[in-house]
Amino acid sequence: MTQGPRWRLPAALLSISILLTSANAVAGTIPLMAARFPTIPLSQIESLTTIPSLSVLIFVILSNPIAKRLGNKVTVLIGVFIVLLAGLMPTVVNSFWLILGSRFLLGAGIGLFNAQAYSLISSYYEGTQRQTMMGYEGSVNSLGNILMFLISSFLIGFGWRQVYLYYLIAIPIFILFWWGAPNDRHAADHPDDQSTPVAQLSLGQLLRGRLMIYALLVLFSMMIMQTVIVKISGLILTAGYGKIADGSIALAILGVANMIGGTLYGRIFKLIHRLILPIGLIIAAVALFALSYSQSLWLTYVLTMVAGLSTSLVGPYLFAGSAEIAGKGNETVASSILIVGINIGVFITPYALSGLGHLIGSDQPAPILAAVSVVLAAIGGLTFLLKEPA
Repeated sequence: MTQGPRWRLPAALLSISILLTSANAVAGTIPLMAARFPTIPLSQIESLTTIPSLSVLIFVILSNPIAKRLGNKVTVLIGVFIVLLAGLMPTVVNSFWLILGSRFLLGAGIGLFNAQAYSLISSYYEGTQRQTMMGYEGSVNSLGNILMFLISSFLIGFGWRQVYLYYLIAIPIFILFWWGAPNDRHAADHPDDQSTPVAQLSLGQLLRGRLMIYALLVLFSMMIMQTVIVKISGLILTAGYGKIADGSIALAILGVANMIGGTLYGRIFKLIHRLILPIGLIIAAVALFALSYSQSLWLTYVLTMVAGLSTSLVGPYLFAGSAEIAGKGNETVASSILIVGINIGVFITPYALSGLGHLIGSDQPAPILAAVSVVLAAIGGLTFLLKEPA
């Protein structure tokens, strides 16, 4: 631990979570950029928000060996610095392909510290403190989303280039992490270090058993959240009780609910421990099922809030549990496995929903949400059989 204020370390560790979903900050610029680059296919312009996920996947896997060589703190600082440079590059370049390349580089920077956002919490905290901090991490992530859309909505009034100024937020995050995170040097750098050696496990060893189950659970959970995100506006419109703008309000409520749930996670975990996983999944399933039958905008808002609160309990439990399963020294690899699961879940959601639509004979939002809720309830029921990590 470092000397200084007690909030210094947790503030540093949590601050990098603000940047984890920052690739979406420029989503609102797509129409303006389509007008600026009329010869570029719309699908290529839309890829400005999706191509970072490809490099995130690559560099999440590479981040562990890089961190072993450079140390976690230096790796995170390099990642944040790359996000700053790559994020700001579109404000000065005129080539679309350079902008696209900068977005790939942005994902590389995020990938370098994505796993550390979880594994460093597991390294410095244990037991209930770890669970509480994981909940706060989810809350800060949601807060970052809210800030991102508020700031980008303000900046877009000045033009599409100005929206990329959002990435200036990486400067205070860089300073805070540099100031608050401990300097970590590995055993290879300190051969005289007498601390107990850690058992390094291979990727194959970690993928056996419970950790693989956790990766699948986080994959399914992300698919569920993504389903709500892509279907909620259509649900409101097809049911005829609201406008497309009301769907945006529902998504904002979902983000606020995730933030509140993350803040309360530690207290809820103290009360029900391992039951937090099945209870969170089953409550979300009930909320989604009721949502599919909603005929009222206010009921939809309430059910969206319930779904957001309950699903926000799943991620912190899985990330904290994965660190306990992997053991000391393997936290980053364990977190990387779950992050890969998250990104795969986001990527395959449209295809999974298409397949589900064919299976039930309808691609309308209400029956899709009802079918998803049944699958989610079944998964939640099965998690009652999981024991708490030793």
